[in-house]
Amino acid sequence: MRLPQLVVAELSIVVLSIYASYTVALATPTVNAKEKLQVKYFNLRGAAELSRVLLAIGEESYNDIRYTFDPQTFKSEDFDSAKEAGDLITNLNRAPVLVTDDGLTIGQSRAMERFLAKRFGLMGSTAGEEALIDCVTEHCRDVKDAAMRKGFSAFSRDKTEEEKLKARNEWFNVEMPTFLGKIDQMVEETSGVEKGYAIGNSRSYADVSIWYLLRECSPADLDDTTKASEKCETLNAIADAVSTDPRVI
Repeated sequence: MRLPQLVVAELSIVVLSIYASYTVALATPTVNAKEKLQVKYFNLRGAAELSRVLLAIGEESYNDIRYTFDPQTFKSEDFDSAKEAGDLITNLNRAPVLVTDDGLTIGQSRAMERFLAKRFGLMGSTAGEEALIDCVTEHCRDVKDAAMRKGFSAFSRDKTEEEKLKARNEWFNVEMPTFLGKIDQMVEETSGVEKGYAIGNSRSYADVSIWYLLRECSPADLDDTTKASEKCETLNAIADAVSTDPRVI
């Protein structure tokens, strides 16, 4: 039995459409493999270093792009070129930035750190744990900000050396120990049965932030920081636990 010509024509169109779709699909290139993450910052530790540490803990390779600079003038041709190229727009033409493997550029060091912490499972297992981890990391940031406001660093230009020494002694002998004591008391409440964790019983971004505050400060401040934190048993247990991780060395 012969099919009507109209039906034959319609069937031919369907067959051709299927064939065309199939051949187009075969010709479509596969999606390129994702690029490596990129950290863009100056050739020093500074605001990008904790992100680098998180990447080491996450065992993910990345492109560590460092802008060289003149230590006397702090001028950097690499940095200026990056600004002109629009690489730093999301951080308002400042560094650091993190470029994700799908091309998203993230500014602000804390946003970079939180992105990486989530990527590597370091933000807890519940919304409550995540909030507490954020809480601890912000406390650590408050300590650093308070130290900067004291104005005793080598970069401070509005104080004499005598004034800097006075401010330094006030900070390390009185203010920092008090600040750390409060954080230690808080973390003692949030840590789990097993010592060495700020939140619950697993490694988190909070632990790494505590370690970075107490163990990875400026070499010139390490002895004074150690003395200021000597009564903080919980914080020191956490910092020591992170220090034993060979990935952070």
